[in-house]
Amino acid sequence: MAKRHPLEIVAGALAFLLPLLVYAQTMSPTLNFWDCGEFITAGYTLGIPHPPATPMYVLVARLASLLPFGLSVAHRINFMSAIFASLSTLMMYLLVLKVTGSWRERGSAPLRWIRVAGGLTAAFFLAFSDTFWVNAIEAEVYSLSAFLMGFTLWLILDWGEVAGRPRGNALVYLILYLLSLAVGFHLGTILVFPGFFVLALLIRNKGFGDLDLWLVGAALALFLGSTILHMPDSIMVVGLLVVLAAGAWLAMPENMGGKGRRPFVLYSLALFIIGLSVHLFLYIRAAQGPMINEADPSTWKNLWAVLKREQYPFQLPTERKADIAWQFRHFFGYLGAQFRMPGDGALDLGGLRFHAGRALTAIPLGLGLLGMLVQWFREKKHWAALFTVLFLNTIGLVFFLNFSDSEVRERDYFYANGFYYYALFIGLGAVGLLDSLLKERKKPLMSALMAVLLIACSFGPLAQHWYTHDRSENVIARDYAYNMLASLEENSVIFTNGDNDTFPLWYIQEVEGFRKDIRVVNLSLLNTDWYMRQLRDIEPSVPITWNDEQMAEVATHWYPLEDGRIIQPRDEVINHLLVNSQKQGWETTPFYFAVTIPRDTLTPFMSYLKMEGMVYRMTLEQGNDQVDLEKLRHNLEYGFEWRGILTNGRSTEGEAWAEMRPGPSILDMTPSPDDPTLDLPKWYKSQTISHLIQNYAAAWSRLAIELDREGPGRNPDPKGAVRAMEMASLIRADLGPVVQYLGYLYMKNGQNERALRTYEHFLDVQADDWQLWARYAQAAEGAGDHQKVVKALGEVIRLNPDYEPAYLSLVDYVVSYFPSQSNVSALREQVADYVRRHPESAALADRLRLLDEVLTGAVVPGDGSGEVAP
Repeated sequence: MAKRHPLEIVAGALAFLLPLLVYAQTMSPTLNFWDCGEFITAGYTLGIPHPPATPMYVLVARLASLLPFGLSVAHRINFMSAIFASLSTLMMYLLVLKVTGSWRERGSAPLRWIRVAGGLTAAFFLAFSDTFWVNAIEAEVYSLSAFLMGFTLWLILDWGEVAGRPRGNALVYLILYLLSLAVGFHLGTILVFPGFFVLALLIRNKGFGDLDLWLVGAALALFLGSTILHMPDSIMVVGLLVVLAAGAWLAMPENMGGKGRRPFVLYSLALFIIGLSVHLFLYIRAAQGPMINEADPSTWKNLWAVLKREQYPFQLPTERKADIAWQFRHFFGYLGAQFRMPGDGALDLGGLRFHAGRALTAIPLGLGLLGMLVQWFREKKHWAALFTVLFLNTIGLVFFLNFSDSEVRERDYFYANGFYYYALFIGLGAVGLLDSLLKERKKPLMSALMAVLLIACSFGPLAQHWYTHDRSENVIARDYAYNMLASLEENSVIFTNGDNDTFPLWYIQEVEGFRKDIRVVNLSLLNTDWYMRQLRDIEPSVPITWNDEQMAEVATHWYPLEDGRIIQPRDEVINHLLVNSQKQGWETTPFYFAVTIPRDTLTPFMSYLKMEGMVYRMTLEQGNDQVDLEKLRHNLEYGFEWRGILTNGRSTEGEAWAEMRPGPSILDMTPSPDDPTLDLPKWYKSQTISHLIQNYAAAWSRLAIELDREGPGRNPDPKGAVRAMEMASLIRADLGPVVQYLGYLYMKNGQNERALRTYEHFLDVQADDWQLWARYAQAAEGAGDHQKVVKALGEVIRLNPDYEPAYLSLVDYVVSYFPSQSNVSALREQVADYVRRHPESAALADRLRLLDEVLTGAVVPGDGSGEVAP
């Protein structure tokens, strides 16, 4: 191997170290929502996450968790992602050097400094791109997959230079082995193989024949078809037998009827199978009963089902879940967001809105298109290989993945490999541009300045994405788990809904060792017999008395009801648990339901549930909207952690993220919304976080309602109600019901000016909420501001022209306080229009006659000046 020039070495170090520094500064100190918590927990405990179970990731994460960094387990595993992401950016830099080193159209490759500049441009655009950065700072599979993908692609290009030499086949064997290992990280990594396939077809002088290549390609296609297309096993078995028979024929000596000792196919398949053998870890570990053991691959049948992803339904690409045009806009929206440049402000240019950031994004996107064009003219074999993998991982996936327009979360990560390849073309475009300026335009100074400018531009996404990608203060998911478990009774059972309210609980129990006496029961998994068995057999167990055959039978029970609901196996299991617990003594196994469970799922039990904060407790008392007021108040004020939501600061590293010690009430620590000393955490909260912490706002709102409630045996606390609703508004100030109720409480307590300010703040961003305008009118009336009353009523009518009370009040106010001829005349037209649409309205008909009498002078209006228009 040729010795690297010092410039290349220094630049390579920057391509690795600068991203690593950024990731270290912005990475999550603990877990985030979605799969992060499950991966951390599975890695630490050698558990088995959701199919396809990613055994290589689990094993590498376990090693990372043991490293003596002095950080928490979660931080170490997150940092593992940062390391591999930085290695991926280094590989991107090396790939640009490798590809452009073969450009010989004008006699020589581009100068070294030009290739280095292009490599750095590609590396930094990739490092700070949206999806890649997110995956680099939390426990996810994509950074490790990206590194192996970049490394194998580099090996493929290197093989292209030595294909006919003795070590050529050895490189191919290494590539196939690494790709099979990569399946244990993420199956999408294997889609780099088509690039090798195309390149190998175009290279005539190589250590194997085209037939060998086709046979290996067919074997991998059968593997992919079986794992992602749900192809019948019989087709795969027959196909592989044919490939093996052909491979054996090629390997046999000619005197035995063979082709003459060409073992390439057999060696390739053997190494691929050896790499896949890491999945035997799932079979071995599942039999040991780890706490996380999804799909229980402890039998060959279950293991095969995990590898084939049988739990994920497959739909033919011809049956589109959404309009194909929408799906392409969806993808290209993601692509543009990857390399978004700074400049969110919009400039109005004669009806057109100019967004600087979006316009500047044309630089990386344009460089990518230029790179495709330049590569085509400079070296067509590499172009064919690179464009193949780019196409398959972008346009190809749009057709195959077939996303609907109502996905439960953003799906940009499915295109992560495609974004990686596009960044490579960005680097090639940068090299092509700089080389053209130098060789064709003969402008070395301009070329040098352009190189500096392109590298500077590659930091644009860093500036744009820093705020939204900085997770350094984010402990909300961890505290969410703590808050849900901390107040539960010993040896209780809590039912959860899905990933985001289950994975954090698994993490805090298994990694931090907090409240391991509680059994978490995920309702999404409860429809499977393997999960029922685990709940019965693994401590802390739940009172399921069915045998394996009975559970397998229950797992098939799906019954539609007349009201449209479907009775699922989980409903039968819940009833079974509740009945058995009553037989054993109800208090021995307290049952809770997380507030994140949809209301329709809770419907059968709702009248027996009592709210305590983030959970409902199952009771034997029946009633409507039951609340344990004292426990709810204690949990919210003293029991819960509010870091990142109401209080600044984060847990100290090196400890197990211990819960906060008892201290003052959060009410004493948090000023009112209009207090100038208020200092809430200002870091970015994603849509997922904002949606989930809405449950905290709902809990505070419920406390406010209970404290405000009047009636027999109740002791209302007006000030406490106001403070509780203020806390709800601080958590989610963008929720209309919260703002409306807070304003109502202010008015009820005679604080009309505060109600006005509360409504005005919300109306600045939500001016189309007619109900809020109606509340604003009430507050203005209480404050004696007649002008604001009239303005608010006018907005109500504009937004909801059929709301009669607004017309009634507006007529009274205009006649009483602003009875100018123009005001009354304009209002008469509005009222007359309403009466024409609603002739049954006697009250508005009376008001219409009143306005006519005011206009004719038959009625003398109030003593208002009449000078201010409504």
